[in-house]
Formats: sequence, C-alpha cells, structure tokens
Amino acid sequence: MTEVINNEKEKFMGLTHAQVFMYLLMTVISILFLFITNAYLFRMNFADWQSLPMPTLLWFNSGALVLASVGMIWAKQGAKSGSPTNIKIGLTAAGIFGTLFTLGQITAWQELNAVGYFLASNPANTFFYLITALHVMHVLGGMVAWLRVSFKVFLGSENTATEHTIGLLGIYWHYMLLVWALLFSILLTT
Repeated sequence: MTEVINNEKEKFMGLTHAQVFMYLLMTVISILFLFITNAYLFRMNFADWQSLPMPTLLWFNSGALVLASVGMIWAKQGAKSGSPTNIKIGLTAAGIFGTLFTLGQITAWQELNAVGYFLASNPANTFFYLITALHVMHVLGGMVAWLRVSFKVFLGSENTATEHTIGLLGIYWHYMLLVWALLFSILLTT
C-alpha cells in the first residue's frame, strides 16, 4: 500500500517526473527554434542577404540522424521484449550514427569555410551556422544522456526502468530528428 502511495506522489498528471522534464525541455527547445526560424525568415528579406549553397554532406548527416532514431527504436523494442542484446545493438547504432551526424555537421562547416562562406560574411551565413550549431548542441545533450544510459546498460546495472528510460531517450532522439527535418527543409527552400 505504501509503495502505491509513493508511486502516485511521483506522478504529475499521470506522467513521471522524468517525462514532465522531457516534455518541458522539448517545449523550451521548440520555442527557441521557433524564435530563431522566425528571425531567419524575417531577416532574409533584406537586400544584403546572400544565400549560401547547402553542402551535400547535410543529406548524409540527415540520413545518419534517421539511422540514430532507428537505433533507438531497436533499443526500445529490445527493452520491451526483454532482450539485452537488442538493447545494446540499438544503443550502439544510435550512438554511432548520432556521432556521425555531429562529425558530419562539423565537416560541413569546415567545407563552407574552405570555400569562403565564413560565419560573419553575410547574415545568411550567420543564421546557417547559428541554426545548425544550436541543433548540434542539442544533439550533444542527447549524446550525454545516451552515454549515461548506455553505460548503465553495458555494465548491467540498469534496473527495471530500462524500457521507460530508453523510451524517454528515444523520444528525445526522434524529436531531434523532427527538429532537424524542419530546419533542414527551411534551409533548403530559402
């Protein structure tokens, strides 16, 4: 009986504290990117705006982020079915492809710099670097959480909350993919 009461106290509107935190975090991130996107769309109407070419590497990076999300789906299915092997395979895939995405973004910035598209050369460049760097920072935040969960899973110390924990991590990865898809679409079409 005491355990049931304690579990009820840990819920807020039917959500765990971790879920509330995750949804609040995603709300704040959404607001940040909405403001930046709004500023981007407004600023591009000025005469000094010179669009930069989109590095083709961004398509590869997008694919890497999709595969990272697939890895998280695999890990969650492994947790749901009680398969530690599938959890490990999914987490490993998510980590590898999340890292490839981040390294690919850095490489894309270096490619742009090499051909003269510097951060402060014109407003379009500044916005491109700002938008993509903020997204990479949020992916890196997900990588920190991924490291923490993976460390626990690979050491075998993860308890029965594995499905819940991996599920929350997966939600964040899928959210980062959705944010990237929207941002990349805007960058491609403007």
